Amino acid sequence: QHYFIQSNLSSRMNNLTSRANVILANSLSVLGICTGLLFITTLHLPVIPKFDVKINDVQLRLQPDHLSGKREYLDLTLLDYNINVDMSESFHWNVKMIFLYLVAEYTNVDNTINQVVLWDKIVMRGDNPLVDLKNIRTKYYFFDDGKHMRGTNVTMSLHWNIVPNAGLLPNIRGEKHISNVLPAQYTK
Repeated sequence: QHYFIQSNLSSRMNNLTSRANVILANSLSVLGICTGLLFITTLHLPVIPKFDVKINDVQLRLQPDHLSGKREYLDLTLLDYNINVDMSESFHWNVKMIFLYLVAEYTNVDNTINQVVLWDKIVMRGDNPLVDLKNIRTKYYFFDDGKHMRGTNVTMSLHWNIVPNAGLLPNIRGEKHISNVLPAQYTK
């Protein structure tokens, strides 16, 4: 009878589900270690796309505010610009995609800092790493929350988020900035 209990116990420890559990646990441990090594080996690799932004035309309009329901007018800036981004050296084996976005920053009397996203693009691994767009308008409205944009200095910079296969999700601001003074009068 004692032999029967021991035999029953050993057959439960060597059945199919316990063996599958051991294989799965070991496989996940090896995959976790490989993922950590993948992340560590790409920490020192910079992802810095080469870019250039050229502003062709700037218009400043006084637009009615249709969104808030108030009968006020807001400043709307319309930009016509060229953007050229080369990410051919930015993709390495741990970069899945890069999210690019162009940001305009300015200050006024009401707000110490205003940031508006003007354009964005997702570049996946395997896509064309060259973005060369000519005479494009802002993808998103460049509104001010008042009438403070006349004669304001606006600084545009390219930002990007790197989506890796494993590791951190850095948000990087490019070091190159383009400054432009908005018109002092409204465009008709």
